[in-house]
Amino acid sequence: MRLLLLVPLLALSLVPPAASAAPAEWVEAESGALSGVVVETTVEGFSGTGYVTGFDEAADHVTITIPDSPGGLHDLTVRYAAPYGPKHTAVSLNGSPVGEVALAESAGFTEATGAKLVLAEGDNTVTFTTGWGWYLIDAIKVAPSAPSAPGVHEAEDGVLNGTVVESSVAGFSGRGYVAGFDNGTDDVTITIPDSPGGLHDLTIFYATPYGAKTASLSLNGSGLGDVQFPEHPTFTSIAAGKVLLRAGDNTVTITNNWGWYLIDAIKVTPSAPRGPHQVTGALTDPAATAEAKGLMRYLAANYGKNTLSGQQDQASVDWVEQNVGKAPAIGGYDLMDYSPSRVERGTVGRDVDHALAYDRRGGVVTLAWHWNAPSGLIDQPGKEWWRGFYTDSTTFDLAAALADPASADYRLLIRDVDAIAVQLKRLADAKVPVLWRPLHEAEGGWFWWGAKGPGPAKQLYRLLHDRLVGHHGLHNLIWVWNSVSPDWYPGDDVVDVVSMDSYPPQGDHGPVIGPYEKLVDLGGDQKLVALGEVGSIPDPDLVRAYEARWSWFVTWSGSFVQDGVVNPRDFLHRVYHHADVITLDELPDFKNTPGDCTATMRVVAQWGTGYHVEITLRHGENSPSAGWEVTWPLAAGQAVQHTWGATITTDGTTATARNLSWNAAVKPGQSTTFGYLASGSPTAPAPTCAIG
Repeated sequence: MRLLLLVPLLALSLVPPAASAAPAEWVEAESGALSGVVVETTVEGFSGTGYVTGFDEAADHVTITIPDSPGGLHDLTVRYAAPYGPKHTAVSLNGSPVGEVALAESAGFTEATGAKLVLAEGDNTVTFTTGWGWYLIDAIKVAPSAPSAPGVHEAEDGVLNGTVVESSVAGFSGRGYVAGFDNGTDDVTITIPDSPGGLHDLTIFYATPYGAKTASLSLNGSGLGDVQFPEHPTFTSIAAGKVLLRAGDNTVTITNNWGWYLIDAIKVTPSAPRGPHQVTGALTDPAATAEAKGLMRYLAANYGKNTLSGQQDQASVDWVEQNVGKAPAIGGYDLMDYSPSRVERGTVGRDVDHALAYDRRGGVVTLAWHWNAPSGLIDQPGKEWWRGFYTDSTTFDLAAALADPASADYRLLIRDVDAIAVQLKRLADAKVPVLWRPLHEAEGGWFWWGAKGPGPAKQLYRLLHDRLVGHHGLHNLIWVWNSVSPDWYPGDDVVDVVSMDSYPPQGDHGPVIGPYEKLVDLGGDQKLVALGEVGSIPDPDLVRAYEARWSWFVTWSGSFVQDGVVNPRDFLHRVYHHADVITLDELPDFKNTPGDCTATMRVVAQWGTGYHVEITLRHGENSPSAGWEVTWPLAAGQAVQHTWGATITTDGTTATARNLSWNAAVKPGQSTTFGYLASGSPTAPAPTCAIG
């Protein structure tokens, strides 16, 4: 591989500068040992007594001595001219190659920077060999490199496995960076010495000149999940989540996942304590069913405390219950076989039946949809019709279909959505709230709904929302978005939960903290954050330690849960019996979780044998209530005699008021007032309320 030290293109000098004396730190090229090159003075603007040229044969070179160095890392600057176009020169230090310097075209003498050299104490030699010749070398200088910032640990000082240290891309810190992440096990392990321990923020300094990439992270040999590097041709930094350091030395390993990236350094800084989250449990659908609101209230109240367990596919749900001794709180199902292009080929969907049955057991239902493309199925070996949700197995063009609502493909999109609405209505009619996760993993591009980029994917998501909610009146859906990038986010008004799918390397049961932090930011800390799918389940102890408070996880089916390798049997048992993990037997009647309300009581008037009371109930959620209830204690001798605005019943010690038909629906942020006359001595206890 040719190693280039990239130098910015500098402005051409049409009139070469006059000769001048070089500053003391410059070492003149003409003082070096010449081999196949010569000293000339034809081009003006050089320093010293001339410059070295004649780099036209492969072995031509000049060796320049840097005397009396204190040693250590130094920045190299080359004073040169390249009047015949951009060139490059191979550089060796003390006889060992260290890379190449790119020389931008310049008619007059100018400077190239960006290379670094680790000098030995005493004399050192720097050799410039032809490379791509026809250039002029005037002088060089070296200056001590600035030390790394506090907390920064250079990748090139780490332990390399299948990777190499390079220095051809300018802008790195230290003496180079680590490259060569091209095989699956290639990695670099960087030591963080003498840590006091505790939770720290991890920053990675990287470059991705060949497009967006992914790396896998480990801390002290245990997996931390993946980090996505956006495309960036020069060195930049990215927040990579948190690491829980132990006291003393720690290691961070960066392993190739989707490679061809450059790692410059890492930095750790103590994490600030996480403040309380701002999730309210409000749904975006103002007409959401009471059951959907109840489920969302339960999830919001539980968020930050516990994580709901989930399992995809009924056969795997049954396996977990039989082999682990507990059933998951969430049953994961798929509308794939209800896709019209599959039904046309004989598939019969069963998952809605399974979802209805799991709801009857008191479980939570989540649905995905591997949407077989409406048309354009390739149906050839390796691209069979039943793979029609994959980009590589269909020619369906989402962008073109959305651009022409009169087209046949657009009508097929609507046909498919309407077919799925029939199945969702079965659940709505049975009062089943659904964690609805359509267009999952769109950001990856491997499914056709993400193949045309974020614009069409977001447009399709909104089309789904409008058609299912607005046209079909399906208000039992809690809308779960399933991509991390802000570029793909369809908007707060159509998303109730933000989520991602996590498939880290085998044995990695880390907390997936990096994506969690990004999802919290994506939803402005106002949305629940969930793991729509996982391969390896995050360790609940690490989830707590890292404060990665996932609302739920759903383990993928088959071998991911049953092979004893991805999730070993003893680990599954520990997860399902962990105090922080909710299972089916621990779920409350979540459909009837009371809403957010406040009730205040005031005594309006009193007389010798009685008094007049008004109670005001205020609704704190974002959708109209379907009914409400207020209770308060009665003191000895008190008896309710006359009421208005509510129906009040008493048992001698407690009074309970319930709405009338005309004031059941209290609008968001508004209130309703009722009153009563009572006998006895007045009191004003604090009432409690419930709203649905």
